[in-house]
Amino acid sequence: MSRHRKRGKPQTVDYFQKLNRQIDDPEAPVRIVAPDGLSTLNPRPSFPVYLKQLWDRRFFIGAEAKSKALRSTRDYRLWRMWLVVNPILDVAFYGFLFGVLFQTSRGIENFLGYLIIGIMFMRMMSGLLSDGSGLITKSKSMIRTFAFPRASLVFSQTLRALIDNLLPAIVALILAFLAQWGKFPHWTVLLVIPLYVLMHIFGCGLMLIAARLTAEVPDIKAVMPLATRAWFFLSGVMFSLDRFSHVPVIQELMSHNPAYIFLTAVRDTSIYQSVPDLNTWLVLSAWSFGSLLIGFVYFWGAEAKYVRLA
Repeated sequence: MSRHRKRGKPQTVDYFQKLNRQIDDPEAPVRIVAPDGLSTLNPRPSFPVYLKQLWDRRFFIGAEAKSKALRSTRDYRLWRMWLVVNPILDVAFYGFLFGVLFQTSRGIENFLGYLIIGIMFMRMMSGLLSDGSGLITKSKSMIRTFAFPRASLVFSQTLRALIDNLLPAIVALILAFLAQWGKFPHWTVLLVIPLYVLMHIFGCGLMLIAARLTAEVPDIKAVMPLATRAWFFLSGVMFSLDRFSHVPVIQELMSHNPAYIFLTAVRDTSIYQSVPDLNTWLVLSAWSFGSLLIGFVYFWGAEAKYVRLA
């Protein structure tokens, strides 16, 4: 009680009403406050400080990701099974559509394995991009309540996707090997592990960019599904780029698509039992870490706005 007495007696409703009348009075004296003594409410920290803040919250990022992992289908009775069944149903649909009706399987060795790896691993990359859409708005309660580096939301979501996608990736490889019964896996399949990690680093960069874009321009969320589907169909998921050999310009452009390079590398190291050349590894590393760096700097640039944009 003594602490409250030192602060003075509590103000009544009449006091605040009188204060409001004084503020609304056009003849009231105007007091100009010097801006030198004012500070920004939510300032953007410097880049080194921002990195340190993220590092200090690494345990929170890990704990949040683990608590939400493998729970995207928890409302269903067979919820964890759908993490695997959904991609398999996609494979069955696209296999019938493109392999049987459109005959895109011609000239592709182990087309079923080719299709399984393409669909399941492409779902991972496109899913990471989609997760960034509206991430700031979805997390508005936490953003408005606590002060923390907002990029930790993206890193937590990426780590969660890394865990969620592990089971579908293993199932995709098993089914792809079963599709070429009698041909045993080669040691090169171990190279899928670094490719899997690079794929999620690349996706994290995309998520950072998408999170800020959709926070500042919400209308982008309306075209994001279309962009994701277009990227899916233009990445050689269901067909070989040799089909466009008669149009060299299109073939060249599509061959530089990072998703196509990732899918080709995963297929080569698994079902085709070959090691990607050094140039492929350098290109994938450049795409992965380059997108992460650019996305992180771009996301950090609007750090002071996210409380208002959420």
